[in-house]
Amino acid sequence: MGKQPAPPATPASIFLLASALAASASCSHSEGAEAGPRPSASGVTVASASTAGVEPASAASSSPDDGSCRGKPAGAHACIDRRLVRCKGDGDAEDVRTCFDIERCDASRGACEPACSSGEVYVPPTGEAGFVMGRGMSVFGFGPRKNADKQPGHGEADAPHRVVLTRPFCMDANEVTAGEFLRCVKELGCPEPSILDRWATYPRKPDYPVNMTSWTKAKAYCDKNGKSLPSEAQWEWAATGADHRKWPWGDDPPNCERADFTAETLVSPGGDSGCHGGGPSPVGTHTAGDKEWPAGKIHDLAGNVWEWCLDNYEPYGTSPETDPIHMRSEGGNHVVRGGGWNRSHRGIMTAFRGAAIVTYQVPGLGFRCVRNPKGLRTE
Repeated sequence: MGKQPAPPATPASIFLLASALAASASCSHSEGAEAGPRPSASGVTVASASTAGVEPASAASSSPDDGSCRGKPAGAHACIDRRLVRCKGDGDAEDVRTCFDIERCDASRGACEPACSSGEVYVPPTGEAGFVMGRGMSVFGFGPRKNADKQPGHGEADAPHRVVLTRPFCMDANEVTAGEFLRCVKELGCPEPSILDRWATYPRKPDYPVNMTSWTKAKAYCDKNGKSLPSEAQWEWAATGADHRKWPWGDDPPNCERADFTAETLVSPGGDSGCHGGGPSPVGTHTAGDKEWPAGKIHDLAGNVWEWCLDNYEPYGTSPETDPIHMRSEGGNHVVRGGGWNRSHRGIMTAFRGAAIVTYQVPGLGFRCVRNPKGLRTE
């Protein structure tokens, strides 16, 4: 999985990073210029819904027809449980592929089709070419802050590298709401979020993203609901796709129709900033900023609240990776993505990395979950 990770950032460095992120909001729009190479995404192929996320048969084998091919000509498709087969016309069926448990076998299309639950969006795998993570734009993470001439350093946290995701996943269309978290507390025993902040949403604002949740509480919620926090690679792929866009909707600059963020000067990290004053907005209200996939739209991947990821925060390597999850321990520092209402246009970019200690509970930080195919490693 690339070079060996560097030691984890210390809590002090994370708070320093948080301060730097807050300071970035007061910069002019020119801060969005990328300080480093932007690798081309040419040649990156997104698998279509008809072929994406399929689990190939171990070999082009033949299986006895259970009757599914009865009356069908040779070459037609049929489904035997989750197996897509091609009828041979002689009482046998040739295995084509096995659909994942988040898909359904569709004989009429000869394909495995998305079958995510309500409120989730099917995100296909990347295809063999993968996609590029890292833009070399972080000036705070793991690299020198200044050189001998006191020029800004270019951190080593987000070196460009290619990532391949071999399996699809279902991502929550919205950030987890305070109302959903309350149900988990009552029905599944989830630990309650903190309420000791004026912008806390739990339990008073059921349609708002739950905030004041540590990584541990966020992970417990996803686990108890049969899901997982997204890996950092899953999160970025879901937010950007193959075209290396700057924000989930594309490359056009943010505005208050696309995201709840700080368009002007940030008063303070917890101040009356954002498009609608202090605190987040109800989920799914900035639909012009949705990331659209063939199976549906994912809301608020930029702004509103930061979102926890599964991975520990460590610098990217430069070697290609397949299905990476950089999870050394549940403690320490973990990645946060997407920015919040109290961050600038740069802080809500799809490639922008943040981090926080595992116990961090603040009003600008929430989460969403993903449902992985069974057998996909999640820690």
